[in-house]
Amino acid sequence: MKFPIFQNRSPQDPEDALGRMDRAVDDRHHRLSAGLSVSEEFKSVQGALVLTQGNGKFLRIKHVVESSLPIPESVAIGCREVVEGSIKDVGTVSQLASDLAEIQANVIEHLKCQAGRYVDRVLAVSLSDPGVWDRDFDGKISYSSFSDAAKLAEICGVSVIDSYPSRDLAVGGTGKTLESLPYWMMLADRNSKIASQSRFLVSIGSLCHSYYLPASDGLDADVPLVQRYPTVGVSFLELCFEQQFPNIDWNTRWNQMYVDGLLVDELLRQWQQAVGTGPDDPVELSTYLAEMTGSYLQEYPDQISNVVRTGIRFISEQCVGKLVPTEDQQDAPESPAQAVSQFRIHDQNDPPAMLSRFLVDAPNRFEAAFLNQFSQLLGDPQVAPANEVIDGMGDLQPVVAAVLGLLHIDQMPANVPWLSGADCQRILGRVNPGRPSSWRQLIRAMADFQPAPMKLKDAI
Repeated sequence: MKFPIFQNRSPQDPEDALGRMDRAVDDRHHRLSAGLSVSEEFKSVQGALVLTQGNGKFLRIKHVVESSLPIPESVAIGCREVVEGSIKDVGTVSQLASDLAEIQANVIEHLKCQAGRYVDRVLAVSLSDPGVWDRDFDGKISYSSFSDAAKLAEICGVSVIDSYPSRDLAVGGTGKTLESLPYWMMLADRNSKIASQSRFLVSIGSLCHSYYLPASDGLDADVPLVQRYPTVGVSFLELCFEQQFPNIDWNTRWNQMYVDGLLVDELLRQWQQAVGTGPDDPVELSTYLAEMTGSYLQEYPDQISNVVRTGIRFISEQCVGKLVPTEDQQDAPESPAQAVSQFRIHDQNDPPAMLSRFLVDAPNRFEAAFLNQFSQLLGDPQVAPANEVIDGMGDLQPVVAAVLGLLHIDQMPANVPWLSGADCQRILGRVNPGRPSSWRQLIRAMADFQPAPMKLKDAI
């Protein structure tokens, strides 16, 4: 006799990522949360449904499901004008934030559909956006989230956590480096038995940020010594091309121009000299480099592909150059590969830490070009896209937002004082309650968790 229950079972597709998530989330030791991120130029809203295990320092990200929506051009232009200070009317700002909340709500609804029958297990939505930054006459920095978190919580019914920079600013920080600890939790080697693989992450964008992610099994008393180094990014190339060729869309041509181009040694040397003689601030340096590149293209208008090839080489070298601290310039390596073997953390006398994996986070339009260039420069270490570390992960930013929200739920400080300049570590974020059932679930999760002991100076 055959039992019907066995007849009705069907084999699981090993490639079905959502099916694996469905089986894992059935275990109550796993948690579901969502993260939302608005791109810097207000071009799109990215969302991620994140499946995690563990709490606090022992948080492990198991699986990610993503969704995104473009922001209509009229809303995007209005948001950029608010950030730039062109629009200050309260009514207009409120309406733009409301329009943005509706787009964010659509992304959340799609993620809730992905959660299926476990939709009621989504603890909270963590929200990150560029926000509105200002500096007064005393030099004090202020931040205001641009999103309407209260409306978003009402539309989607799930509690929303936002406004992470505000708390870091309140304790003397800049509020600008809050992604560093989430990156470490997402991408570092945190093997519970033996964690030995140091990793280096380069985030490619208008500006590039390089991160050293030390290995750790999570048993450290303090936050691991994550390091972050800003360098010039692709903005000087994009700005130059927009000024020289305003009617051409370059977004789909980067990788092809990189393949077609040749390295121009003279232009590379000019840029390298500009780093030493130009402004220290990467934003100001980008403008300076854009002017230099524009002059070169006016003289050689047919050298666009060569400029792209040389520019990507220059940016890659600047990122790799951060592997060696400035106080060791007398022992400067002869090659980037040698620089990797000499890497160590600033202000430490420990033996050099060997870099064994190099991760690259770059937009699709030039991801292949940078992966190729870093592979040529570094040679020995394994160079790979950062999104390969976690199953299902594409864009890192919504996952960063989700991790910040989980750290708030777990009552773990998320700012890194030596990076943000804060006086001490603090729990970041502000909760906007969703519907009563969602709010009660979040309160229970926060009440049941026993946070790790803290140093007295941090707890006060």
